[in-house]
Parts: sequence; C-alpha cells; structure tokens
Amino acid sequence: MPPVFCFIDDSAFELDVFARCIVPAAPDFEFVLGSTYDQVQTALERRYPAAFILDLYGRDPELPASGLPSRQELEREIARIPSLDQVYQNLDAFAGDKVNEYLKRLFHVADAWRQLFTRVFQMAGQNTGYGLGNLARARQDYSAAAAVAYTRKSMIHDAALALAHGVDGLNLKPDGPTDEDIYRVTAQAAPALIQQWSRLAVRRATDYLRRLKLALYEAGLAEEAHGLVPKSELSDEARRVVGPGGVRFLESSASAWMRSAIEQTARKNP
Repeated sequence: MPPVFCFIDDSAFELDVFARCIVPAAPDFEFVLGSTYDQVQTALERRYPAAFILDLYGRDPELPASGLPSRQELEREIARIPSLDQVYQNLDAFAGDKVNEYLKRLFHVADAWRQLFTRVFQMAGQNTGYGLGNLARARQDYSAAAAVAYTRKSMIHDAALALAHGVDGLNLKPDGPTDEDIYRVTAQAAPALIQQWSRLAVRRATDYLRRLKLALYEAGLAEEAHGLVPKSELSDEARRVVGPGGVRFLESSASAWMRSAIEQTARKNP
C-alpha cells in the first residue's frame, strides 16, 4: 500500500488548492484531506499515515470572535505604528554600527505591523491553537508519522512556536497576489514539496523504528530487535514492550512503504 499523506486545513480554498495542485504531483501516493482532525482520522480508517501536513492558523473554538475591525478602527491602529521619521531620526549622526541601527529601527516598524496582524487574527477568532492542537493529536495517535507545518499567514513567532512543539518541518505555502497565481505557483512547487515531505516521513518513521528496536534490546529481546522491520511478527513479550502504538505501526499495511524505503536506504548505504 502506498504512503498516505494527510492535509488538515479549515479553509475550503486551501483544501482546493492542495487537491488541484499538490495531489496530482504524487500519483503513487494517497491523500486524505479534511478541515478537522476527526474528519481525517475517520477517513483514514485502519491506515497508518506517513505524514500530516498541517495548517497552523485556524478557528479556535475557545477564542471568542469579536468580528473584523472596521476600516476606521484599522486606520486608528495603523496611525499608532511608528513612522519612517523614527527610523531616520539622527541616523546620520549615529556613532556606532549604522547599518545595524538602521535595520533595528526598521524592524520595529515592521514588527508593529506584525503585532497588528496578530491582533486582527485574534479578533476573527483564529490563532495557532488550531494547528498545534491537530499536531498534538497526530503525535498521540500516530507517533511514527511526520508532522509538517504548512502555512501562508504565519509570522516568525508562529514558526518558532511550531518548532518548539516538535514539528518535523515547516513550509510556507506558495503565494501570489491573486488566487490564479496561488494555484499556478503551488503546482510549480508541488514536486519539491512532495520530495521534502517524503524525506521527513522516512526520517520520522526510521527514528521511530530505531526507538522500538532499542526498547526491545533493553528488554533482553535482542533477536527480535535485530530483525525488526514493518510487518514483523512479534512475540507476546515484544508486543508488550513496543506498546499498542508500536504494534499498530508495525502491523499496518500502510507501513509496507516504510520497509521498502529502509531496504532502498540500506542498498545505497551498505
């Protein structure tokens, strides 16, 4: 059975972009798309996914939405943002590292826009809790599956937060000024994205398999540990050591792609 990639995003537009531009780039893969984790998990049935591709920003049910700001409200917020006068004030007379000072001042202007953008997101009832919540559930249910943050509107602080929560990778969604541009550049980027996600999936599953082997070695089951690969037959004691999650990964028919990947890696690195 081919590897299964899951994409979770609460935007109908983003789901359509993925379906029309990413999915056709990997005809040998299977994809499960949905707006919620529960929806995707139900569609997976008994299959074990290779990777979760997770949008970060989404509707947080615990965050009350107060609506979008009016133009007048937004203009008042923008008026509080530092102007270029603060960037250039007395810059020529600055005695230190002028380039660093200039960039530092300019960053404070740009960061004020970032903070405004974040406040507007929260007013709309959205934050990174959506993506990080899906990440936590994927880690709990499918520990061997890679998890990648795939985002269009996130800022550097969001990326740092996602990495702190243990994502295996982070990609910006290909972007453009119009929907047509987004479809076009996403289709162009799709082969490279699939390749990156596939490498992360193999790395994550391989590391997980190593952890299972180590657990077996430490339990005195060296013979089973040495020959452990997906689809291995396990003794009752080995099943107890690797736990239900490990057993589910090893027994899943979807993990056959992982065995193939391990064998290919072994041939390249004898």
